[in-house]
Amino acid sequence: MKKRGYCLFICMVLLVTIFFPAEDVQAKAKPKLSLKNKTMYVGETATLTLKNAGKVKWKTSKKSVVTITKKKKNKVIIKAKKAGKAIITATYKKKIYKCRITVKKKTKKTEKDNPALNATDISLYYLGDTYKSYIQYDPNHLREFRLRVSGTKKEVRTWKLEGEGKDFFNITDYGLVTMTWGPSYTDWSQTATVKAVLEDGRVLTARVTCYAESNIYTNELFEKFESQYITAGMTDKEKAEKAAWYIGYTTDYEEMQNDWMLLLFAKKGDCLASRYLLQCMCWHMGVKAQGCGNINYHGQTLIKAEGKFYIITTGYDEPKPRSYSITEVSGVDLEKIMDDNHLKMWMFE
Repeated sequence: MKKRGYCLFICMVLLVTIFFPAEDVQAKAKPKLSLKNKTMYVGETATLTLKNAGKVKWKTSKKSVVTITKKKKNKVIIKAKKAGKAIITATYKKKIYKCRITVKKKTKKTEKDNPALNATDISLYYLGDTYKSYIQYDPNHLREFRLRVSGTKKEVRTWKLEGEGKDFFNITDYGLVTMTWGPSYTDWSQTATVKAVLEDGRVLTARVTCYAESNIYTNELFEKFESQYITAGMTDKEKAEKAAWYIGYTTDYEEMQNDWMLLLFAKKGDCLASRYLLQCMCWHMGVKAQGCGNINYHGQTLIKAEGKFYIITTGYDEPKPRSYSITEVSGVDLEKIMDDNHLKMWMFE
């Protein structure tokens, strides 16, 4: 009985399935626009899609702002034309879907404007023609330097030299810095400021310093002399005498050659050259000394050593090794020497 009832139930289910098919369990997904709002820049393109839809009718509210460049069923490609606002409308089965488009101007990439010089602290080394044959060229020492501005499109309107040492340098209208001459031994170096004035008024600065190769070489020779002949236990008087001896021992007399550096380099010079060579050798050793500038004080240098004053005479017109003399001076004699040569006591302090 139970088996018969079960079979009857199955037959009823089959009949219902045949004559009354079941509807889909899940309802179809609703159409949906891929974007509701979009910001674009002039020249850009974008794609809009009405999802879960068949063929769609597309429309733009302002063709001057946004145009439709390509349609394909439920997709469309749009292009931003100019700044403004527009609405892209999608119509599907009488229902309307909207996307609001805002178009902005294309922002230009602003190039960084950060002007700078290729150097801000420059050292140059002067070597005059007089000393070229005696001094070895150092390739690491610059004779000139070309300044350039980078980081801006602005041109340099003017190159300027300023400062106390400006007369020691020249600069061209394209930024090449050269030297007019070198500093003296007593100055050692000279410094100036280079200014690059841009066409918009901005100013870039660099410091330029010049040295004399002759001064550097002179000190090398002085140091060599001291290492050979000067000892720690020497008095200032002994040091000055040793320098006077060295001048007579290593140099010859040459009339009218009064450059003391040439006397040191070329080993020839007159009594004017010898008095100032002795002065500078004493200075390098820390001994107070002044060459006598009066033409009648042939080869004489006034020194102060251990609280006393001495006149040392060098540069005699005689064969090498030449002699020297040293005499202590004081009182009236010292005053006369000071007056005749425009020397002051503070020069020996």
